[in-house]
Amino acid sequence: MFNRFFRSVLRRAGHSARRIGSDHSGIAAVEFAYIAPVLLLMLMGTFEFSRAVSIDRRINSISAMASELVAREETINNQALQRVAEAMKHVMQPYDDDSIVLRLIAVRASADNATDTRVEWSYERSADSNSTPYSQCSAYTLEPGLVNKGTGVIVAEVGYTYEPVFGNFIYRGLDFTEVKAEDGDTTGINRNWTSKAFHAPRKSCVDYNGTNCVMNCQ
Repeated sequence: MFNRFFRSVLRRAGHSARRIGSDHSGIAAVEFAYIAPVLLLMLMGTFEFSRAVSIDRRINSISAMASELVAREETINNQALQRVAEAMKHVMQPYDDDSIVLRLIAVRASADNATDTRVEWSYERSADSNSTPYSQCSAYTLEPGLVNKGTGVIVAEVGYTYEPVFGNFIYRGLDFTEVKAEDGDTTGINRNWTSKAFHAPRKSCVDYNGTNCVMNCQ
């Protein structure tokens, strides 16, 4: 009797095992459970990458547009520069524009030495306040060949604090300052992404606050 019972139990167990082994209805769910985290990371990474590219283009556009707008003018003052800075904030939309720093600098080379380049005037707009980032006649290094003797250029420096939507969940340990280091080359802008652009003034210089383009740096 015990043997029959034991054989019956084994048959039922074997039947159940074969039925479970032939049941493929849960395979898809198990496979999805394995790949779902990978797909989620890929989705988050793709979203953040496209967002970063879009912000990068806006930062570069701001530096190029701001320097060009100022270079077109013959004369300019703080109020006009403030309007330029406020207009540039609209370029960042729909992204956060509170961290934008915009610097506009007029740089001129010495009449005797094209590599002796100094600041004529400078302006900075940050967090709804104005300041002067560079003192007049302070040295400002330009790329070789950018200006000739006695000529000038309008420089726009832009800084922006880039923060990923997903924080350090994906980008742990990544230094975003290094991501755009080649576009940075700015001094004193406490932002992890920066951009710089240059435009030659339409006239010989841009007169700032009635100085008549006079700069005595002797």
